[in-house]
Amino acid sequence: MSSKDAFERVTEVIEKIREPGEKPEDDLYSMDKFVCDLCQGIKEREQITQCGFCGRWVCKDKGEDDCWNEELNACESCSGLITLAQKGDLEEETDLKEENDSQDDKEDEDDKDE
Repeated sequence: MSSKDAFERVTEVIEKIREPGEKPEDDLYSMDKFVCDLCQGIKEREQITQCGFCGRWVCKDKGEDDCWNEELNACESCSGLITLAQKGDLEEETDLKEENDSQDDKEDEDDKDE
């Protein structure tokens, strides 16, 4: 299967939390800070980003405690589903290759018998 199939599966499974461009939740105790939708941490605007899959606003501190997966360009919640979809594609491709190899082996044996 192609990676496009994995992308389509991911977008069908992920629930939209916010619409694209929808403003993040304000912190009630400060004027210029916002709440991360995953860890509930209080961050400044430049420390959060919106996930293109689910719409959550998440922190991207580039530390161990951030909720953003830079490699997949998604929040940690969506990145788990993306990884599962990618691994599913790899497993399906491996299964297809093994089936094709076993069919080739059978055809080779049939050719030898003739």
